[in-house]
Amino acid sequence: MSDRSREYAYAGRLEEARRLEAQANALGTIIEKELNILGLKPNMKVLDAGCGTGAVTRRMASKVFPEKVCGVDIDPLFIDEAKKAASREGLTNVQFTLGNIDNLKYEKGRFDLSYCRLVLMHVHNTVKTISELKRVTKRRGIVAASDIDDGAMLWFPQTPRFFNLWSKFGQWAKARGDDRYIGRQLFSIFSEADLDSVNIYPIPMYGSQQSPVALKMLVSVPVQIIEQDKEELIKEGVITAKDYRESLSEVQLVLSHPGAFAMGMTFLATGEVP
Repeated sequence: MSDRSREYAYAGRLEEARRLEAQANALGTIIEKELNILGLKPNMKVLDAGCGTGAVTRRMASKVFPEKVCGVDIDPLFIDEAKKAASREGLTNVQFTLGNIDNLKYEKGRFDLSYCRLVLMHVHNTVKTISELKRVTKRRGIVAASDIDDGAMLWFPQTPRFFNLWSKFGQWAKARGDDRYIGRQLFSIFSEADLDSVNIYPIPMYGSQQSPVALKMLVSVPVQIIEQDKEELIKEGVITAKDYRESLSEVQLVLSHPGAFAMGMTFLATGEVP
């Protein structure tokens, strides 16, 4: 793997900023479970690396008040949107900064907790990224990373066309540099970064017709991800327009089925700085 940093594929897009906020809303229960596991308390010094629009940073801020949470992202548009959102919510204990998470401008041992969410799938050298978070975290502090693994996603009724399209998208994304099967690798990454007491917490996220809104929000996440690259996928011959239409028809059948169920998995890794 190259040691150079790479720009997020969807950087600089306002529609992506909106999608990130919608995704955080859809996965809100999962995010709260992660933050509870991390044990955030008032006055903790926390870093949210690769913070995007700050959806998680803002949740953290309410838990560590009056201490400030620092959010860092490489994209100026995301940082601008993060600042606007924090201002709208009247938050005073967040600080959003433009920066590269592989080369942070913080001194060694600055934070009690350094965290990244849905970031490692996009970086070239995951061990380097975690090692940099380790550097800015105090001794016996915690480094944490949360990410997904597409191999843990399942729906009922069966949607073979959509899952075939989703698999093709995953292979295409991998060639571009995005590893959507990173969840299963977190223990290895944290161990190679020489963190102590590494723990992996698999956290299922699911929806059913008991809560149609939650079901729709969960199913919509992968659909929206593919939608962003639909034209390029068709142009490059990865999928056809017919593939896409038929896949969306299957998705609608899931949403209308009285016994519909959808599940995915988030993996939270934690390690202690020796």
